[in-house]
Amino acid sequence: MSQESPSHFRFYSPIKVRFAETDMNGHMSHVSPIIYMEQARAEFMESLDVFTPEIMLRERKTFVLARQSIDYKAQAYYNDRLRIYLRVTRIGSSSVDMEYAIVNEQNNLLCCTATTTVVYFDAHQQKSTPLPDNLAERIEQLESTFATV
Repeated sequence: MSQESPSHFRFYSPIKVRFAETDMNGHMSHVSPIIYMEQARAEFMESLDVFTPEIMLRERKTFVLARQSIDYKAQAYYNDRLRIYLRVTRIGSSSVDMEYAIVNEQNNLLCCTATTTVVYFDAHQQKSTPLPDNLAERIEQLESTFATV
């Protein structure tokens, strides 16, 4: 089993594995990390103060998932407490790449690693749109305010 000390991540979202997120073997389903990463990504984006649900609804712009890759490393079980670590690895003109590490709090086992690319999307025009000018600066500010874990 892998152990991970995600010291290069500054943001994380805590999640508890719910019964509905387990499979017939009693461990976390292979689709659950996708849900967990989406939740962590939403919390991260909301903490930027430029991507709140209100702003997204008003402007009809949001992020859509364009690419996702997951490597499963260790099992997690019902009621396990996980930390979904997230960091931005690249900011493009209309997309953002992120890296994730899902770690079990009880035993410090690395359950999954993953990467995603999200594209900023204009729902009115049904196409990608340039990221807000202040996004890179805001991400740098935000990540520097989180304590190193």
